[in-house]
Amino acid sequence: MRVVIDGRCVLDEAELHRRLAGALGYGPGYQPGLDALHERLVAGDPRPVELTCINASALRMALGIARFERFVALLESVEAMDAGKDWSERFVIRLID
Repeated sequence: MRVVIDGRCVLDEAELHRRLAGALGYGPGYQPGLDALHERLVAGDPRPVELTCINASALRMALGIARFERFVALLESVEAMDAGKDWSERFVIRLID
């Protein structure tokens, strides 16, 4: 699955989680937040995923530097956990300014 998040279209963290939840197929039981997102991604829900954040600098501005860095660190940790897996079971993150 390929997911693209355009940082220019994200106004705040709540909007980011709404977009991710919709794109990743998380239903109404999903409680938006970094902890819940991390739990789902670590559990492998869903796979494979290539998440591309375009206009990452706009996303950084919308979230603030600290939240953006925490968000990216979370995604990079999931990517690192999947590094040795087959491509059909991996999570990959791309940040593009």
